[in-house]
Amino acid sequence: MYLYKLEAKGKGFSDAHVIVLAEDEEKAFAAADELLQRNALALIEVQEIAIVEKKRAEKANGYVVEVER
Repeated sequence: MYLYKLEAKGKGFSDAHVIVLAEDEEKAFAAADELLQRNALALIEVQEIAIVEKKRAEKANGYVVEVER
């Protein structure tokens, strides 16, 4: 299993970083899209999604997500 950090852009939502645990890249993209759709308050359209980082899922592994202000 791997931790994937993905960046998503589209219509109806702000640019987003999505972090998922998945077996492979295909499942990571599917999980990220599902999370975006599930957390949306209205109809959204994901136009672009890309893997930014990939790490093996191990104890103490994770990501720091920067928040723009």
